[in-house]
Amino acid sequence: RIRRDPMAAAFSSATANQNRSAAVVTPLLFINADSDGQRGRRLSPHKARMRRLAIGGWQLSGNLHTLGYFSAKVCIGTPERQFDLIVDTGSALTALPCESCSHCGKHMHSTKAGMRFSEAASSTAQSVQCSNPPPPMRSCRSCDGGKCSYSVSYTEGSSIRGHLSFDKVWFGSANGRQGVKASFGCQTYESGLFYSQVADGITGFSQATTYGPTLFDYLQKATNCPNVFSMCLSEETGAMVLGGSIPTDLHVNWIPYSGYSSYGVDLVDIRLNGRTIGSSSSLYRTTIVDSGTTFMYLPPDPYRKIRDHFRSTCPWGSCSSRSAKGEYPDDYCYTMGEAELKGFSMYSLHFGNGVDVSFGPREYMYELRRGVWCLGVFDNEHNGAVIGGANMRNYEVVFDRVHRRLAFVPSDCGAMAKGNHESVLNGGYSLGGCGMRDSKSSPPPVYHPPPPPPPHPQPPPPPKPPPPRPPPPRPPP
Repeated sequence: RIRRDPMAAAFSSATANQNRSAAVVTPLLFINADSDGQRGRRLSPHKARMRRLAIGGWQLSGNLHTLGYFSAKVCIGTPERQFDLIVDTGSALTALPCESCSHCGKHMHSTKAGMRFSEAASSTAQSVQCSNPPPPMRSCRSCDGGKCSYSVSYTEGSSIRGHLSFDKVWFGSANGRQGVKASFGCQTYESGLFYSQVADGITGFSQATTYGPTLFDYLQKATNCPNVFSMCLSEETGAMVLGGSIPTDLHVNWIPYSGYSSYGVDLVDIRLNGRTIGSSSSLYRTTIVDSGTTFMYLPPDPYRKIRDHFRSTCPWGSCSSRSAKGEYPDDYCYTMGEAELKGFSMYSLHFGNGVDVSFGPREYMYELRRGVWCLGVFDNEHNGAVIGGANMRNYEVVFDRVHRRLAFVPSDCGAMAKGNHESVLNGGYSLGGCGMRDSKSSPPPVYHPPPPPPPHPQPPPPPKPPPPRPPPPRPPP
């Protein structure tokens, strides 16, 4: 199916009819982590592939072996300035370098004059004051000269700090761009990968509100769009839809998620060619779906079983005859072509409600360099697991935050990024509203939720009913 150009597509609110409009997509890209093309997210063999918090558009771009993240172009301010931000479902803060930053790297856009964020250069910008933090924050975690400030560390060793700012963030829609006032971090210090990476910063899509609402939270509140977004990743590009509606005729296998920060799912088993690998389901607690972590991380026991199978079972026979050098001691790589890649084993991920997701070579392997493919599963060194960006490839992963569920829908994500394949969602917004005309002054469409989805094995419990209405007042005697 061919997608219409998002600028020409008719915007659709969620209605019960069968007329489906093309979603408005944010293109995502995969880019080098630093100027010399060194691989990102690795400071030591056991943890540097990750970027998870150590504390409690359409298109995306990226590159799994040279970078480890997908990013989107986000436009902020009046006049607008464009920044390249990592898209991360495992964290909530949006942050980018300030013009006054004393220790910030030379990123993709900030090498150009004036491309760091400047409150003075935007007529709609202002600092967030400690006396007035953005709801639902009750108070700022710290204050600096009256400004609401932050400091965040990540598990792979990098850190950022700065103060919060308010300004317009420009989202795209079929009706033109939509300016939404939002808070975000203005960095005055960066270290580690945040300093060396090409991307300017990060934008989080988790459920946490530690530093105020996410950009998507602000969009949802301002436009009353559905509280749903999707992400679709390929090897080098991807797509994202914000606030798209779920069609009434969409039949997918939903997986409930839990928690109020990360998206935690109940992974209970991993199967190899249909047979369990034999690890206890208790080891996988808690598993999160995190686009900001590059690869899959498993507890030691299931990791060893998958690693040992990968090292002993190859479509050409003797695995050692094709062994190739990786970058780190825990890299296991082979030289191979596309046909041999397809000959590797199929895994499947099984969840507590009976849903399973296929997990093939293109989801658990990555191309380190041309013709060299490596295992993209690593040891988490403790219980719990991470389903990372590499494992989300070739699926449009839909996050339905109304019903607290997500779905892995097979898709051609590269074609979706180019506008040649439809999202399963209707309408919605993109992160990149740069260069678009202003949207019409008509009020945003009101979202009407679709009817409940068809039953599936052990469906998630229905939402709690609203509290009873108080009785009418008694008439005066």
